[in-house]
Amino acid sequence: MAILVRILVWLAWIAGAGWLWHAGVLGNGTSLALGALSLLVFAWPASVARRRGSGELRYVDMGKG
Repeated sequence: MAILVRILVWLAWIAGAGWLWHAGVLGNGTSLALGALSLLVFAWPASVARRRGSGELRYVDMGKG
């Protein structure tokens, strides 16, 4: 689900920058810079705290037998 939201936000960002460029508000360099920045934001890894969870180690007991 989170990746879908990131993709939708990225597409909205690109569409907004493209529309502003088409309307003549942004120049070529600014539009390309926004596109590059959007790729960096999209590729930014999830926060370390969220991936780490509560910070405690969790072991699964695999019983013999």
